[in-house]
Amino acid sequence: MYAMSFNSRVLRLGLLLVLVTVLAVSSPVLVEALCAAQQEDGNWTNVDPNTRGLTRANLRFVCQDLVLNGQLYPPGPPWYVHLYGKCHPTDCDWGEVGARRLESGYVYAEYDQGFAKRYVYARMSRVRPGQLWVWMWTDFRDPGRRDYASSNYFNRS
Repeated sequence: MYAMSFNSRVLRLGLLLVLVTVLAVSSPVLVEALCAAQQEDGNWTNVDPNTRGLTRANLRFVCQDLVLNGQLYPPGPPWYVHLYGKCHPTDCDWGEVGARRLESGYVYAEYDQGFAKRYVYARMSRVRPGQLWVWMWTDFRDPGRRDYASSNYFNRS
């Protein structure tokens, strides 16, 4: 009788292990982490009200602090950059593009405007505390137009 009861326990334990394994494999795995606040996250206005370049920059950080089935959640890039250029009578909305933080610390985004490709690098200024520094390289498709770099400082709006 003791042997039968022992075998019964072993059988139940075995079934329980099989059930746990099946549930672990078939259920989404959710892992949490913590995201630190990002200084660049927010709405920014060019310090030069008479700029002929970028007038505003909105940087948005998405905290991907969950891993669901081995993938970061929520899906998509961790950063979004939305730029506005000087136009008349209202500023030109360049739209929002996905971005990422480089190992150098810059938030990096690319804009393809058809006539030109713009490579945007943004980070907190090292020489002007509290200001966002945006450096941009404009690469024109037309070989007759000269490519150029621009640099702008922004205050939080």
